[in-house]
Amino acid sequence: MRYVPQKPVVTIALIAINVLVFVAMVASGISLLNPTAGQVLAWGANFGPYTVNGQWWRLLSACFLHFGIVHIGFNMFVLYQIGLMTEPLFGSVLFLLVYLVAGVGANVIGLYLHPMVVSAGASGAIFGVYGALLAFLLRRKGIVNPQAAKAVTRSVMIFLAYNLFFGLADRHTDLTVHIAGLALGFLAGFVVAPAQIPLRRLP
Repeated sequence: MRYVPQKPVVTIALIAINVLVFVAMVASGISLLNPTAGQVLAWGANFGPYTVNGQWWRLLSACFLHFGIVHIGFNMFVLYQIGLMTEPLFGSVLFLLVYLVAGVGANVIGLYLHPMVVSAGASGAIFGVYGALLAFLLRRKGIVNPQAAKAVTRSVMIFLAYNLFFGLADRHTDLTVHIAGLALGFLAGFVVAPAQIPLRRLP
C-alpha cells in the first residue's frame, strides 16, 4: 500500500470552468480579443450599482470571467503552474477554500474601493493561491525543498510583473483586487496550512 500527494483535481476543474465560460462568451458573439465592459458585465462581472443592489452573486461569478483570450490564457497558465504545487500541499478542499476566499474577498474590497469599475478575472484568486503558498512555506518550513521554493519565487515575480503591466495598460484591470487577493490568500493559507501534506492511498 502506497500513499502519494493528492492530485490537483480542483486546479484542473477551475481551469475547465474558466475556459468553458469563456468559450460560451465568445460563442455568444463577444469579442475574442477585446470584449467591452458592457459585454462582460452582462455575463456577471463585478460592478457596484449592480452588485450592491441585490446581485451579490457577481462577487463569485466575476472570478470566472475574462477580458479576452490573452487575459484568460495567461491566468490559466499561471493557475496551472501554481496549482500543481499548491493544491497537493493543502489538499483539494482547503485549496478550493483558499481560492474562493481570496477571489470573492478581493472582489469585495475592489467593490468597496472602486464601486464604479467593471471588474472580472481570476487574478485575485490566483494571487490568493500565491499568498497561501507563501504562508505555507513560512509556516511549514522544510516540507518544500529549496530549489522548488526558488522556482516559486521566480514564477511569482513573472506573474506580478505581467499583472502590473497589464493593470497599467488596461482600464478593466483593478490592481487593488490583485493585492487584496494576495493578502487574503496569505492570511487564509496561514490559518489553514496543514501540518503535513495530505495523502491519498494507492492500492
